Amino acid sequence: MTVKIKNKASLILEYTVMIAFTILCLYPIVWLFINSFKTNKELFADPWGLPNTLSLQNYVDAFVKGKIGTYFFNSVFIAVCVLIFGILLSSMAAYAISRMKWKLSKVTLNIFLLGLMIPIYASIVPLFSIFNALKILNTPWAVIIAQVAGSFPMAMFILTGFFTTIPNDMEEAAVIDGCGILRIFFNIIMPISKSSIVTVAVIIFLATWNDLLLPQILLSDPAKMTLPVGLMAFQGQYTTNYVGMIAAVIVTIIPTIIVYIFLHNNIMEGMVAGAVKG
Repeated sequence: MTVKIKNKASLILEYTVMIAFTILCLYPIVWLFINSFKTNKELFADPWGLPNTLSLQNYVDAFVKGKIGTYFFNSVFIAVCVLIFGILLSSMAAYAISRMKWKLSKVTLNIFLLGLMIPIYASIVPLFSIFNALKILNTPWAVIIAQVAGSFPMAMFILTGFFTTIPNDMEEAAVIDGCGILRIFFNIIMPISKSSIVTVAVIIFLATWNDLLLPQILLSDPAKMTLPVGLMAFQGQYTTNYVGMIAAVIVTIIPTIIVYIFLHNNIMEGMVAGAVKG
């Protein structure tokens, strides 16, 4: 009986801690959502209370005056391009390093992983100079190329760790059946590595979607800016439209919430796949 009581008390304590942690994580989002319907006057008068009326004016101002729709489209375009090129190139490179036998494979992997130790701020001047010479400054491709390059170290770290755990039997059978390297990679390795690839995709998406530094430096045309940079449009020299900015923030975080809701199981599987597979 004493053991059962202790187990129940332990279970209650665990659930209490998890519920408290969940509330702690969700409350800022709920607070933003509630205050996105207020006026600036209501926000300063009672920041923790409910709005007097439910008005969508702040969202209308965010899209009309703040041009959040344009920034949203720019962010989607850049994020999708970075995802496609980043996942394709990093997975092919990781496959070549981890599954093929050649002398400099470990050296090449170490060179990629060195990128984990280089802060993005240290690469701003070289990137600016290179893109200026290539005449692609103030274009989305400058941000896309920089983000793809920045995503390689972490992607290589995760994917090579997973690829090395895949048994050789499937590849050997595919070779006997007449499959080439590309067919093996796309028809066998990629489907098996779904969980790790999804994990890499989510990491790349979040890093690209929330990035402020690269778009702010590599882009100068306001019509080409992304959402994090566009949020600064609500801040003037003397006044700031806080409720309009809050409404824009809600629009900004919706895609990340949707991605996490639908892919969180794959993220957890991908993070531990290399440790438990095989």
